Amino acid sequence: MGDTVEKSSEEPLVSLDNDCSRKMGDLVEVSNGEKVKFDDTGLSMVLQNGLENLRLENSLTDVILCVDSIEFSCHRVVLAAASNYFRAMFCNDLKEKYEEKIIIKGVDAETMQILLDYTYTSKVLITKQNVQKVLEAASLFQFLRMVDACASFLTEALQPENCVGILRLADAHSLDSLKMHVQNYIIQNFTQVLNYEEFLELPADVLYNTLKSDDLYVTEEAQVFETVMNWIRYKESERFPLLPYVLEHVRLPLLDPWYFVETVEADQLIRQSPDVFPLLQEARMYHLSGNEVMWNKC
Repeated sequence: MGDTVEKSSEEPLVSLDNDCSRKMGDLVEVSNGEKVKFDDTGLSMVLQNGLENLRLENSLTDVILCVDSIEFSCHRVVLAAASNYFRAMFCNDLKEKYEEKIIIKGVDAETMQILLDYTYTSKVLITKQNVQKVLEAASLFQFLRMVDACASFLTEALQPENCVGILRLADAHSLDSLKMHVQNYIIQNFTQVLNYEEFLELPADVLYNTLKSDDLYVTEEAQVFETVMNWIRYKESERFPLLPYVLEHVRLPLLDPWYFVETVEADQLIRQSPDVFPLLQEARMYHLSGNEVMWNKC
């Protein structure tokens, strides 16, 4: 490809086959000493800074986004380049394509300011206080790289007290990778997560997957049973029909026989659900079999 030379901003490029100043990095490629390929990788930053200055000066703006009572002057081309949402709005034959002012709903003014600052500067400050609103707005307006940044932030911020909320947020915005990460976190920190009432809001499918995991970290199976019953009772009318399916993932045979008789079989919800009887019978047979073995050994 030839030699690589760099050009000083103070000294003109007189000869392409000598050793020139080295201030511009790999911006100039020389071929045969007769032609130059100039690849100015810094121009994108110059353009970005220029567009941000134009916005701040309110120069050449051609659309106003109205959020609550705040107006934001912007450039359609910048919004369309950064967001598929705005690209569809301004590049298709929609009424917004021709309107000077556009009312934006589904986002508050503070969050819209964050989105626009990101659009023009590529910078955004994500915090525990704003991450949910920023994620929701970025998802709505299809700022996909910002969505990824929020998901990464939430992954690092996982705690027993907030993991269920983050899971619900990931589910709402179809962030499959984040959802899977949170599910694994709950499985590995199950006993700690149980200490927070937020656990009772866990979606049914996630509870199923959690309970059936071989990696579920619990100290005793009675804790799993009590967790299931608390989860059912939290929204009893809605969740009672799910009892057989959830209880199927509780290892009832591993419960202490006395606990099984006095707590599990005596539970009113258990007694009201005929579909759980096969599970109870299986546990009874296991306990009886175990007692027989112990008796024969004696």
